[in-house]
Amino acid sequence: MALRPAQAKWFETYVPRDQTVRATSVLADTGVVQLELDPRQEEMPDLERLRFFLDRFTALAAEHEVDLPAGIAHPTALFGDSAHIANQALHRLRIWSAQVDFVREHLAQLRAEHAHLLLLAECLEAMRPAGFDLEGVFRETRFLCKCLFACPHGRTLAPELQGVVERIAHGAEHEFLYFIGAPEQRELISRLVLAADCEQVGIPVWLSGGPMRQKWLLLAQLAKGARAIAQQEAKLQALKKDAEMAAARANAETLRWYLEHAARTLGERKLCHVTGWTTSVDPQGLSQALHAAGIEAMVRFPNPPAAAVAPVALLNAWWARPFQPLLRMWGIPGGAEVDPSGLLAVLVPLLFGYMFPDVGHGLMLALFAAIFWQRWPQFRFLIPCGISAMVFGLLFGEVFGFDELIPALWLKPLDNPLVVLAVPVLFGVLLMLLGLVFSGLAAAWRGELRTWVWLDGALLLLYAALLLGLFAPAAFWLAGLALLQYFVGTLVIERNPRALPGALGQLLLSSFELAMNTLSFVRVGAFALGHAALSLAIMALASGVEHPLAVALVLLVGNLFSLVLEGLVVYVQTTRLVLFEFFTRFLHEDGRLFRPLRRPSS
Repeated sequence: MALRPAQAKWFETYVPRDQTVRATSVLADTGVVQLELDPRQEEMPDLERLRFFLDRFTALAAEHEVDLPAGIAHPTALFGDSAHIANQALHRLRIWSAQVDFVREHLAQLRAEHAHLLLLAECLEAMRPAGFDLEGVFRETRFLCKCLFACPHGRTLAPELQGVVERIAHGAEHEFLYFIGAPEQRELISRLVLAADCEQVGIPVWLSGGPMRQKWLLLAQLAKGARAIAQQEAKLQALKKDAEMAAARANAETLRWYLEHAARTLGERKLCHVTGWTTSVDPQGLSQALHAAGIEAMVRFPNPPAAAVAPVALLNAWWARPFQPLLRMWGIPGGAEVDPSGLLAVLVPLLFGYMFPDVGHGLMLALFAAIFWQRWPQFRFLIPCGISAMVFGLLFGEVFGFDELIPALWLKPLDNPLVVLAVPVLFGVLLMLLGLVFSGLAAAWRGELRTWVWLDGALLLLYAALLLGLFAPAAFWLAGLALLQYFVGTLVIERNPRALPGALGQLLLSSFELAMNTLSFVRVGAFALGHAALSLAIMALASGVEHPLAVALVLLVGNLFSLVLEGLVVYVQTTRLVLFEFFTRFLHEDGRLFRPLRRPSS
């Protein structure tokens, strides 16, 4: 259950005019669309400039198609100068492609160096059995040419080189040829060996020492090269998933569609511009629904009109729906407020059932709602409220006013009035604390948590400390800390000592409101006692008559009177407690309700 209401996103689409009605019907079937006129007037774009930028984007994107992120992100800001948006997408592509080219070139260089190190490692392994000393054979001399080549297996050199010493070491994949000759023969040796598809093996200056040291140095370089390759491959993969590039590509693709389908035909009134709000989680959902119906349209999600307030969707679960009218009496929460719809499904039945605890009366209310809810849907809330009244009737042992017909699972209200009064007050304390926590949560969503912590957070701590102090006097020290936090917070936020008197007045007012709101929950226990007293009075009246029919008539009229009067009064009191004691702590009715488009039922 999400505490924050879902905030709708602005969408727009261009639909063929002759398919507008059908497209509207398809959008209505999704259940996540609310149509609304766009008050803005879009200027006709400069089509030549738009095409110029898009053509260059397409050409450059084709060169990097392998690495280019898929345009799965929905367009981010497509309202306004279309040519400017296309130019921004091209600029982003140029920066991204330069980064990709640099990483690829660096990666190719690292891989070539790594491959050469692997070849050198093979050479070292092959030369050891053949008796080669790598450091010795390449010791510099003024009168000899020394060369080392790697050739594929089975390659031979022809013709014979006169006056050249040739030695061969056999590796796992190559033959390593070592030549010693006169300096003037270097060019001839290189030409013959390279013609045989061989490559020269260069010996790096850092590869020195004995065979074991050479092997250790080579392994260290291989590990270093592998790490460098892995880093560059990770950079390349990140570029392939670059979110900004994906959004730029999505913008360019949408503008290409706009250029080819909508730009000219809008002026000819061949397309209809449909706009509104959607709560679809999948950005592609609306587009897929239209395409499935055979309607060629591109849905995009630009910024909403400047003065528009995005509607919010409240919790619409079947168990929470009956209590939404109660929330609407107060107002609709904004996008940065808590949606208490789910909590009302628990809170309202608990309060109602505690104030009206009777198994028989609760059963009648639940049956009435179950029978007539289809005709009067507004009475659906009586089903959970009636069940709650039955549960509390079992706890208090009351059935149609008879308090001795069944044993009380908990207590008899008139025998333990203080307990009956104290329990709702404790419940009210928890509800006040929850309301203050909800206000902090909303402040965090609005980016105002710092202010809340200093001021409202201090009020919460003061409230909790004073209540705890009634049972543990040591907790009153926390109240002092809360006051200090509040006044320091006022100085930090306002930065003006003159704000302290006003802050003190506001603190006294808020504290008084909290105390009165908490004490208001005494009425919950009082109504439970009142129900027991009224039932006792009805039973006393019935016992004062002797004729059985008269007794039955008194009981019938008395229970009907109790059912109607108490049911109405308890509902009013429940509504009052929820609205004026709980909602005032965190709900400011800043939003408007998302009303999805529905097809009329036939």
